[in-house]
Amino acid sequence: MHHPLAAGLALALGLIASASATESWPKSRQQVLDASGRPLLSPSVAFFAAGTTSPLTVYSDPGLTKPLPHPVKADGNGRFPRIYLPEVRYAEQVLGPYGETLWRDDGLGSVPPTTDSGSGGGTIDPSAVASTGDVKWRMDAGILPGWVRMNGRTLGGAGSGATELASASAATAFAYLWNTFPDTVASVVGGRGTSAASDFAAGKQIVIPTMQGLVQAGLDDMGSSPAGRLQTITDLTLTAGSTTATVASASRLAIGMTVTADGISSGTTVTDIAGTTITLSQPAAAGSTGTVSGARFSLLGDAQATAQVGGDALSSLTNRNLPAVLPSGTVTVDYPSHGYVSPEALINLAFGDGGTIANVSNILIRLKGAQTTPPGAKTFSVSQPNPGGDVPVSNLSPMRLGTFYLKL
Repeated sequence: MHHPLAAGLALALGLIASASATESWPKSRQQVLDASGRPLLSPSVAFFAAGTTSPLTVYSDPGLTKPLPHPVKADGNGRFPRIYLPEVRYAEQVLGPYGETLWRDDGLGSVPPTTDSGSGGGTIDPSAVASTGDVKWRMDAGILPGWVRMNGRTLGGAGSGATELASASAATAFAYLWNTFPDTVASVVGGRGTSAASDFAAGKQIVIPTMQGLVQAGLDDMGSSPAGRLQTITDLTLTAGSTTATVASASRLAIGMTVTADGISSGTTVTDIAGTTITLSQPAAAGSTGTVSGARFSLLGDAQATAQVGGDALSSLTNRNLPAVLPSGTVTVDYPSHGYVSPEALINLAFGDGGTIANVSNILIRLKGAQTTPPGAKTFSVSQPNPGGDVPVSNLSPMRLGTFYLKL
């Protein structure tokens, strides 16, 4: 019978054995040079537990029995001795001859993968090990060894000046971003060279794709048939050189959608919709006259391309967003005939039944007309002003905030 206490003891022993594993500091037996390429005189290096200011003991032998002082000083030629560290995550701080910090890199080193002590063979479980490019979310904003925050800052090698992580440990993540995404997603500061390795060696920085204020979503196809949730797919009929096109159906189309189709330039959007006729922001390419099957429209750019960004927390309604049939109303004013007084009656009121006045006929002629004849009914349109209106509407769904991290 496999006793739980025995299993716990075996796991503890395994962790102790893992902690005793060692690695040699990569800069052992190397010189630290100044800006002119000359060795610095007597630089030193201090080691700390990753993410902390707690000193980490390092050793001069692989058995980790002979501890070195903190910090470890280089010789007069700027060359460090052989330094061994336990197999853990650590930070290094290299100091110049006057104690000034030349660089401080965090999240270095490695940790042995977790093993399944219950399997008997100590086999590594691949599903328990994070790989370069993996993304995780935590409900805090801390710095994690072996991970970088997806905040739009940069990573690169030691001395690159990268704003999120400047360390040799960033090489694998640098190559992942460089080889996986175009410059529109992960741009290289100063422009891309011939390869990720050459750019990293040249001290270039690459921008970490941002997840600031964003939520994750799945590609509309994700290796299968498109779901049609983040895009609308319909046939599109083009005329070469024209910005006017027609669609088989305008249902679920919106102004501002990006169009992805043969004969359409990248970044073309819908600027107007009238029935099944749409207006494009750029004319159709030469030779594109005809119908394109399966044109795709999305507010995320291309909903089948990775790392696209779209949507907004707020939107404003315009008349184009309102239903095609709107409530309407009028006010009809009808002047009642019983309130009308004839010119003859006015004269009688002024002079009495037997009264006389010269040129009565001329007075009657002047009185009769638009001013005394009852007008017909008149209809007036009614509009209702809305002072203080035109305020944006929130599109936010309930959410909780935290930090996204990218595995180095």
